[in-house]
Amino acid sequence: MNKLVTVMTFNDPLEVSILRGRLEAEGIRCFVRDGMTSQMLPILSDAIGGIKLQVRERDVKRTIRILRLEGYAGPGDFSPSPLDLKLYRFLSRLPLLRRIYRPK
Repeated sequence: MNKLVTVMTFNDPLEVSILRGRLEAEGIRCFVRDGMTSQMLPILSDAIGGIKLQVRERDVKRTIRILRLEGYAGPGDFSPSPLDLKLYRFLSRLPLLRRIYRPK
């Protein structure tokens, strides 16, 4: 249950800091991954997938609700696309690949 889940990615370290502060004010412990790399070498930010805001798995639903209230996400932003679902169903039959791919 303490598994970390990436809920959003950012290119701007200031934006992730503001949102992190908002979530922590609500009692949700946040973790920022690749933040220092993006600040030191901004050109690599896109290559590493941006700055990742992560929360514990048990806090994901509350985090999504706050992200929607704050205008960071719309109603369908955290729903997997039909292609993601088809790909996940196919890969879930293959034990080694099942661990690698999970829809958002």
